[in-house]
Amino acid sequence: MGEIDEKIDALERTILEIDAMLSIFCPDDDDFTDESNQADYGEEFAITTPTALERARSITDHPDETMPLFDIPRIDLETIVRSMSGKNSDNSGCVRLRICLPPGYPSISYAEVTVLSTPKNFPRYHRDDLSTKIARRAKELRGSEAMMEIINECRDALEDWEANKSIHPPISEEMLTAQDDCDTANETTITRRCWIWVHHITNSGRLKQIVTEAQTLNLGGFLKGGYPGVVVVEGTSASCDEFVMWIKGNKSR
Repeated sequence: MGEIDEKIDALERTILEIDAMLSIFCPDDDDFTDESNQADYGEEFAITTPTALERARSITDHPDETMPLFDIPRIDLETIVRSMSGKNSDNSGCVRLRICLPPGYPSISYAEVTVLSTPKNFPRYHRDDLSTKIARRAKELRGSEAMMEIINECRDALEDWEANKSIHPPISEEMLTAQDDCDTANETTITRRCWIWVHHITNSGRLKQIVTEAQTLNLGGFLKGGYPGVVVVEGTSASCDEFVMWIKGNKSR
């Protein structure tokens, strides 16, 4: 596979990921339950370079072997991330991210992430730590679709800060490890969300099984069938772990 073919293949993956993200943050009626509405998750997701996205779709629909590499566009987007407790309608308690997807993302290049804004009382050193942590995570995810992981990384850091903002501890690996230990110790009461990304889910029976299993475990969430398939579940840590183990052991599509 030549360099152009590799970048077109990567571009196709990028478009699939963007479409999946748009379907999650702009859902139709695919929720597990009426109570589990995606709006409660608090993210807003917008393409800031729609012309570039349109150009990308045109390239993948009509690939041209003679096309110069520089014709493959960079796609920029912005997303607002709130913690699970940040249900207020304004954006004062959220983090705004810009995510740039360069040519070759995700297989060759990695997402470039900029923290555009943070909550009003978010200390500067927390913002610097957050920027560093997210940028490092984006590099680690080169080769895989990264946007959901980046959003989760940001939300986790924001929730850590909210839980401890009376003393403003630094957002660090040590804090996140300590939080993980706390979650394990209280796995029957701590609310957790898991994102599961698969190549495709097209079998209607499989879709029904996933919904039934989630409801049996008292999990809320979101399900997107097709290419790619996305499953989001939310509930206690113990129930989420059980669901993940179940779905890994039932891989038929």
